[in-house]
Amino acid sequence: LHDRAPQLRISEDRLAVTGDKGYCMVRATHSVCRGIWYWEASIEEMPEGSATRLGWAQEYANLQAPLGYDKFGYSWRSRKGTRFHDCRGKHYSSGYGEGDTLGFLVVLPEESDISYIPQTYKDRPLVKFKSHLYYEEKDRVSESLKNLHILHGSKLMFFKNGEYQGEAFIDIYAGSYHPAISIHKSATVSVNFGPNFKFPPSEKKFNYRGFWEKAEEAICEQTLADLLYLTENEGKLRLDTYCV
Repeated sequence: LHDRAPQLRISEDRLAVTGDKGYCMVRATHSVCRGIWYWEASIEEMPEGSATRLGWAQEYANLQAPLGYDKFGYSWRSRKGTRFHDCRGKHYSSGYGEGDTLGFLVVLPEESDISYIPQTYKDRPLVKFKSHLYYEEKDRVSESLKNLHILHGSKLMFFKNGEYQGEAFIDIYAGSYHPAISIHKSATVSVNFGPNFKFPPSEKKFNYRGFWEKAEEAICEQTLADLLYLTENEGKLRLDTYCV
């Protein structure tokens, strides 16, 4: 619900997306805030006049804009190979198009004050929408903008059909990053989070983890966060707290 612009068309297997008219974005459901991670995207179709910007986005990156439009996203554009961040484009590499497979690697050094356990959702109000229950989440864009700070030693590196294109961004903002795709018009992009990558980078050189590992890791982390919350609040919780 909150991970894509509604006008984008997602495939049944949830591994491909097709655009519609102007630029808008979809991001993966999971994100990473430390470590070295890699994922791939393949350009399945790119009709004349269409374009893509692919890369990494934080939670508050604007879904109704191209990736790299604001401070929360970093992207690589198909047209002319331009890299974008905070609405500023700079030359990076040659462009890419239909049939190409792009690789996206992020390096996020650990910060001394990083939390290894995510926030629990158990303390948030439940909202019923279309026969489903959702935890309420407040929009904290302004607060997040004020708290942005550089993560020294961080890097984004991109690959085209297995060929390393160099460092696209260094010393990016600290935060939790999702793989992200933005599409202009009717291009179609598929994703590969691993473990069987088409063009895996050298593990000896980059020592990365495939993004597929994050899904299982996130389940363990969130379960632990919820267990800690329930243990700390034992005897304080009421059943009607979880009713709508």
